[in-house]
Amino acid sequence: MSIGFMQTGNGLFNGAAGLPLLAVIENPFPKFGVNWYDFTSQAIAFLIIAWVLNKFVFKTVMKTVADRRREAEEAVANNENIRRELQAAEESRKEVLHKAHEQAERVISDAKANVAELLNQEKIRCELLGAEMLTKAREDARLDQARLKTELKAEIAMMIVNLTAKLAQMNLSEADRSRLLQSAIDEIAAGSPQE
Repeated sequence: MSIGFMQTGNGLFNGAAGLPLLAVIENPFPKFGVNWYDFTSQAIAFLIIAWVLNKFVFKTVMKTVADRRREAEEAVANNENIRRELQAAEESRKEVLHKAHEQAERVISDAKANVAELLNQEKIRCELLGAEMLTKAREDARLDQARLKTELKAEIAMMIVNLTAKLAQMNLSEADRSRLLQSAIDEIAAGSPQE
């Protein structure tokens, strides 16, 4: 492409090639101050910079962006996995807690049943022990009563012997003897316990 090609009066823009449409259109670039030498050098510099940027910067940036996007997707996937694991752990925790609660209720109900059984056994044992103690106390009371009766009879016999000895030593009339005998009988009757 030459500089003369785009200038007026040469080539396509002057109608020499037989294209009436291009003959009507003038070259607009000189009106806007376009310098083809500067334009071409800037285009070449742009292409070189674009190639350098593409080769060294954009590919690196795009690779970094792709890496970050991949890491973000992995993080999202990991986050989803962690959320699922956390949900599974929460469900497992709830299940373990529920089982522990049921086991605790079973242990409590078993303990209550055991306590009730022990209380019932202790009640029966205490009733048997009480009945045994009552029987023993009655037997002891009966033995004490029998012993006391025996002692009382011995005491009464001793008193009669003493009274007889006193009466035998005295020379009493029949009336005095009757009176003393009656007095001894009254004294014995007053001193002996009623059955």
